[in-house]
Amino acid sequence: MRYQWTLVTLMAILFGNISAQDLHFTQFSFSPLHVNPAQCGKFNGSYRVGGIFRDQAFAIASSSAYKTINFYLDATFPWRIRKNDWMGFGLNFLQDRSGDINWGSGGFIAQIAYHLYLNPRSSFSLGGQYGFVNYNIQNPEKAVFQSSFTGGSSNPGILQNKAKYKDISIGINYLSSLGAARHILEIGLNAARINRPNVTQLTTGGSNRLNTLFTANAGLTYHLNQKVDLRNYLWLRNLKSNTEIIPQCIVSYLFNAEKGIRLNGGLGYRVGDALQIMLGADINNLGFQIALDQTLSSLSSVQSPNGLGAVEFGVKYIGVVTKKPNPKPKVFCPRF
Repeated sequence: MRYQWTLVTLMAILFGNISAQDLHFTQFSFSPLHVNPAQCGKFNGSYRVGGIFRDQAFAIASSSAYKTINFYLDATFPWRIRKNDWMGFGLNFLQDRSGDINWGSGGFIAQIAYHLYLNPRSSFSLGGQYGFVNYNIQNPEKAVFQSSFTGGSSNPGILQNKAKYKDISIGINYLSSLGAARHILEIGLNAARINRPNVTQLTTGGSNRLNTLFTANAGLTYHLNQKVDLRNYLWLRNLKSNTEIIPQCIVSYLFNAEKGIRLNGGLGYRVGDALQIMLGADINNLGFQIALDQTLSSLSSVQSPNGLGAVEFGVKYIGVVTKKPNPKPKVFCPRF
């Protein structure tokens, strides 16, 4: 099975389908800058830090490395054109590794967003990102070519170890509170790689033009009562003719109001692929969650326990920087 996974990875490189290998997560809510640069600085606080670690082939004993890391940091600034607007700046780090050949992609990408205050209940955001994504192969000598199965010889010399492309993306986001209970509605749309860059990892032949990746997201946090919230999400991703649809629902229970502890658990479904199980907690400004993918496709037969797919852990923290008051001293003159 190891050779089959390595061959699939290699064929994706050779036939130019690198764009089909875009990262996907179970817990997109823990990777806001990856979803949409318009979410940069979209939180109540001074700064936010978080990330996701995902093991895509956790239950495939013969696999080597199919792991993804996402780390981000963003902050809010009171720089604005109008009185109640604000800006957000962020940095997003991504790294993905696949197979025995250690084919990887990753890089640091910068985000900026401007948030327009519409009224006390709603705001509109426009964001963009700019950065470079690098591809590299750390172990090209371990490449398994199709010719190896037909009696031919491998030729790792056709692969170059490094390649990169420029990623320019734009996104919009709308947030509003609804009704007397102030249910939170959020809708966003992002177009990644609008520049459609060329990239290849072959030493000979032409380059491959990457397609624009569209990501749409919608969320509704419904306050069922004083203790229970229903966090509903819908993620849609489209790359040319490939579409990924993920609906999710998480129940959030206020376990301890004094300490700000909420217990979270729910289900999701990546249509045509896997059932998602998520468990986590919020403790004041700190949130963490673990997710398991129960594979429902034909890939479940090579996983042990049967069907156990990716394992993913996400964490995020929102910090608040407060300024200490510095009043001017008052000098009282004595009366004579």
